[in-house]
Amino acid sequence: MENIRFLGIFVFFFLCFTACSKDDNGEVNSSTQNLNGKILYDKGENIYSFDLRSGAKSIYFEHNNYSLNGWDVSWDGLTRLETSSIAGDFQNIRFRFVNPSNGVIEHEIIYPRSAQEDRLTSGKLVGHKSQILLEPDLNHGIVLLDLEGNIIKNFRKVNGKNLTLGDKAMMLADKSILFTFDNKYILKTSPPYDEIVAIKEMNYSDWGNVHSSKDGSKLSVRIDKHIYIMNSDGTDLIQVTDSQTQEREGIFSPDGNFLLIAADYQPATSRPGTWSLNIIPLDGTKHIVGKTPSEAVIVVKEQNNENVEKGDNYMLWR
Repeated sequence: MENIRFLGIFVFFFLCFTACSKDDNGEVNSSTQNLNGKILYDKGENIYSFDLRSGAKSIYFEHNNYSLNGWDVSWDGLTRLETSSIAGDFQNIRFRFVNPSNGVIEHEIIYPRSAQEDRLTSGKLVGHKSQILLEPDLNHGIVLLDLEGNIIKNFRKVNGKNLTLGDKAMMLADKSILFTFDNKYILKTSPPYDEIVAIKEMNYSDWGNVHSSKDGSKLSVRIDKHIYIMNSDGTDLIQVTDSQTQEREGIFSPDGNFLLIAADYQPATSRPGTWSLNIIPLDGTKHIVGKTPSEAVIVVKEQNNENVEKGDNYMLWR
């Protein structure tokens, strides 16, 4: 997989919806009750679930911070993938498919490590739940596995240069693999994964945190301190957040009409950092998030609690 070609420009239009309204006194209604699904997020020693309808927070699952490399959840919310180190086993890592409703392990894969350092290896559960995607680390590039742990595809180089730690990858709804490369490109490869196309050249000094909508039609990306969205062919890049601080992530709602924003981001040494959970509508405008949010922004708060919910590593909307 050595060649990159650039896609043509395609026009893409999407419908947008607003999230909040004013009550009889003209005050902003920041309730999440008009939204669907659950926000799943790391916070301290636990991973929590926030039910948007009820405003209730609960522990999503308990884990060992030392052994858990990473976790992911299918778009339908019915399957959780956990990647873990195995105590006393220096040759393998473990992927577990877990039913979130009861914690039952439904399937398990023991996968050989590519090098001594296994903490960098973590799997993503692709949308159709029949494969696992491994992002690049220092050793193996992008790896696509079947449910028995067999390698379907492994590619390590683009134009002769290795994919490496810091390059991010995800699978879109059409089974295309979207990934970042060389701190300059967002690239895509589609089945049978024998050609790479460049959908966007990112001529920015600081960018990253790319995420896809469920249907694969939209991408979010952080550029400098704020969040932008664009079509998945790289067209129509627009800024959707602003603040006096920094935003870190923009996670799409399952219907693609909202973004869960990591607002007021504060970096940390051992984890990606901490942030406040805000939600914005994708209505074609730019929203101020964080400490002084604009009126359409929904600040995520637990029921009967005035404190803004915070995350510190990984978050999803399912």
